[in-house]
Amino acid sequence: MISNMADLAEMLAAEPNEASIKRNVYKYTDCGAWIELKEDGIRLGSIVEGCDSDTATYALKYPFTEEDYRARVNAIEKEADALWKWSNEGPEGSEETWASLGLDAPDVCRDYENLSPDDPY
Repeated sequence: MISNMADLAEMLAAEPNEASIKRNVYKYTDCGAWIELKEDGIRLGSIVEGCDSDTATYALKYPFTEEDYRARVNAIEKEADALWKWSNEGPEGSEETWASLGLDAPDVCRDYENLSPDDPY
């Protein structure tokens, strides 16, 4: 059970300080996710490089489980990948991207893991 910053740091193999936790979250996610530490929990999300979109933001209040944390990171990774592909890829053999063709961006408010991105902060 993750009940505070020290527990979170241990789970992430980080030093029990904000800078080390932020570095490990960024470094050990494919999308370079960010974390914001709050007194009573955390917020997670990602800026998607190469497009003007962000993933949904997920909040977890202490206490939460490692499974809760990993589920949100997995959703963020999937959302970031979908947004990047929408902005940078398109039909095979075409110079156009799905975005330039006018297709709507993936709906990151309804994530791929059926988690609530509702933000209590």
